[in-house]
Amino acid sequence: MVSVRAAFLALLTLMSVQSLAAQEPKLDSATIRRAHRPLLRWGEVIGVAAATGLALANDQSIRNRLNDPHDAVGRTVSDIGNGFGDGVIVYSSLLALSVGSKALNKKGVYGVTSRALKSTLLGGGAAIVLKVIAGRDRPFNSIDDPYSFHMFRFKDNSLPSGHTAVAFALATSLARETPDIWTDLGFFTLATVTAYARMHDDKHWASDVVLGAGVGILSARFVHRFQAKLAVGPGGVGMSMAF
Repeated sequence: MVSVRAAFLALLTLMSVQSLAAQEPKLDSATIRRAHRPLLRWGEVIGVAAATGLALANDQSIRNRLNDPHDAVGRTVSDIGNGFGDGVIVYSSLLALSVGSKALNKKGVYGVTSRALKSTLLGGGAAIVLKVIAGRDRPFNSIDDPYSFHMFRFKDNSLPSGHTAVAFALATSLARETPDIWTDLGFFTLATVTAYARMHDDKHWASDVVLGAGVGILSARFVHRFQAKLAVGPGGVGMSMAF
């Protein structure tokens, strides 16, 4: 379970979007960036593929090094990371901020939070689909075999990491709302801590979190580029894309 401290910290981080929104010019800053940032950069695609492959080749040794239940410092860091990537915390916090800002006609806050919500939902959803397709065993279920796959399985799947996908989607989305590098560094540091937490807690292999990070980043870019529209109603949640 996510500790109260982690939940509070994650919620506090999400609340910072209000200050981000205050920096927005009248012309939507995300719209400006969409016109200049490519959705995919081949160098990044090759880099993620190479990093995933390298991690896959070293999954067992990385697990043996990072998984230490007696590491008190690592446990504390993991609590923070798990909070930042937990869908229950992230989705509910962003949804509450989006609905509240919409009701109060706070366009800046609504723009930031709604884009972040769409990005994290897409990243988390994509991760779930890929998990089912790959059907990879989690480390705690396959301690000495990182290459145990059971395709199209619906439970206890590892590849990619959903927490990491959500965390990097959130970091990418919020980073696109600010012009300075320091806030970007802060967001991606928290996302990286999430990736570490999933490995430290023996929930994911290293290759799981590398691929999860790629899924999250791409999801946020997709939302910001194509202006996804999210509709929430009594019948459920729907998303449409405007190209």
